[in-house]
Amino acid sequence: MRRLLVLAAALAACGAEPAEFTDEQVFLLDRMSPPQAPPANPTNAVADDPDAAHLGRYLFFDTGLSGSGEFSCATCHDPEQGFADGAQLGEAAGITGRHTPTVLNSAHSWFLFWDGRCDSQWCQALGPIEAGGEMAGSRMEVAHHVAADAELSEAYEALFGPLPDLDDARWPARALPTPDDPANPDHVAWTALDEADRDAVTQVFVNVGKAIAAYERQVVSGRAPFDDFVDAVLAGDVAAQDAYAPEARAGLGLFVGKARCSLCHFDTAFTNHQFANLGFEPRAWLEPLDAGRFGGINALRASPFNAAGPWSDAPDGQRAGRIDVLSNGDNQLGQFKVGGLRDIALSAPYMHGGQLETLEDVVTYYNELPEEPEVGHREEELIELELSDEEKGQLVAFLESLTGEPLAAELLGPPDSPLP
Repeated sequence: MRRLLVLAAALAACGAEPAEFTDEQVFLLDRMSPPQAPPANPTNAVADDPDAAHLGRYLFFDTGLSGSGEFSCATCHDPEQGFADGAQLGEAAGITGRHTPTVLNSAHSWFLFWDGRCDSQWCQALGPIEAGGEMAGSRMEVAHHVAADAELSEAYEALFGPLPDLDDARWPARALPTPDDPANPDHVAWTALDEADRDAVTQVFVNVGKAIAAYERQVVSGRAPFDDFVDAVLAGDVAAQDAYAPEARAGLGLFVGKARCSLCHFDTAFTNHQFANLGFEPRAWLEPLDAGRFGGINALRASPFNAAGPWSDAPDGQRAGRIDVLSNGDNQLGQFKVGGLRDIALSAPYMHGGQLETLEDVVTYYNELPEEPEVGHREEELIELELSDEEKGQLVAFLESLTGEPLAAELLGPPDSPLP
């Protein structure tokens, strides 16, 4: 509250330009800056353990987690591509059905994946490892991989305790549950194990995901020119305010005003953590009739890796409680996650199917709403904006001003060893 009062007073005292912001817009500015540390995640007991983050950084770049030994998390979440991949659809062992979302700032997310089928980073990290179109591995192979590497197993056991003894002949080389395909050899091998062995392997798999999540919690945006502008306003420093590009400053006014962006993109992560149907028509490269959030809620509830599940470290916590209050109906059809906007310029193309190639395309789409939704109905808050070409350029300039300071160099690649 004190920061808000100071900001309001500074805006009132700084002359014609800052006075263009209303009291409501001042409130929004205060909520959007500066970038904050991610909220705690008690579902992951090692979320803030530096040794877990070190191991997770190693695993994030480790191709040994994939079935073929060719792919890692970084294959689709490339630090050089804003922790995305620059393609319309994700591609590793196969081609996925949606655009690869960035993991940058994912620690701020309430729900992950475009459809929200996970509610933690560690849940999200596990899905691609076993997905046939992504890393095409199995939890059994992951456990073997960790156990077979002396340094990797030492780092793992220092954090999580002893690994199961995988030298016994009863352990198959590859196995994972595929209950929707019970004849799958991977599922047959999995169900041949007794329950205790299945749990032991799944525990290793989950711990790998939690270590990766500990690393990803460090992959967050730094201060951006926008934040410097807000601080300059707070300080009443007109010269520092003038250092903010005029086009970006005008775009900020549009963002919290005429363009209505802040209806969904607010707080320091620039998102409302919800889902929306933007009204896209079919694309030749996308599977038709993608239900989006409608299917994601069902998948989240069914997942053993959700926050209320047996592998969560806080199954009765706040995150777990979110699952109970989710409602699912026709209004969720065709909805996809409202992404955060910090560092948005780094991760083109945009939207769940990579439908829009540039930020200019994004602004033009919102301005004109030229399509009709394939599934469900477009959000009623979305209306044609009637922005001029100049205003569209200003809005893009503002979005580009949300690009933060670069991450520390050591976070952009693997350590030499999994041991800290």
